Amino acid sequence: PLPDAIGRLLAFAFGPLLGIGFLGLFHLIATHRDGPALRFGVAFALMAGVAVTTMLVVQVGNNMFLESQLAAAESESVKEAARLAHRSVNQVQILIDVVWDIFICGAGICVGWAMLRHPGFGRVFGWSGIIASALLLYFNLDTFPMPPANAGSIDLGPLVAVWMLVVFARSLWLARQMKQAD
Repeated sequence: PLPDAIGRLLAFAFGPLLGIGFLGLFHLIATHRDGPALRFGVAFALMAGVAVTTMLVVQVGNNMFLESQLAAAESESVKEAARLAHRSVNQVQILIDVVWDIFICGAGICVGWAMLRHPGFGRVFGWSGIIASALLLYFNLDTFPMPPANAGSIDLGPLVAVWMLVVFARSLWLARQMKQAD
């Protein structure tokens, strides 16, 4: 296992790296077609990066605090009180997760729209991003304040994540093709 500080660094780097990835995607798409959808999408992605970093810091910090309380507890009743307090406080992290979903879905919808007429992405990438993001947002708002998975609904977060991974992989491939053409 990784040292705790390294594990936290990797987890907390996700949001900033997401923002950097979307800025790179902006430059790739904007060379063909720049517009408000692309710009709003990247702005939403940057806000999503801040939201997910906030969520992860709160989540990890709360869990670390609970562990220290449990280790210091002198009785089972004190441990149970700590667990109860943690469940209540953990709701904040769950609600910040909704903020992350709102902004990352906004990014997926807007950037997907910007991809529709891009020769390297087109309708398949564009519509799949729009639809997956819109559905994820719908299910999150439909089950609010509970996450869809906790409410017995469908969590499409992994689908949006796969779409983004494929988009970033495609972006790297397209950037390489453009560089070779120069």
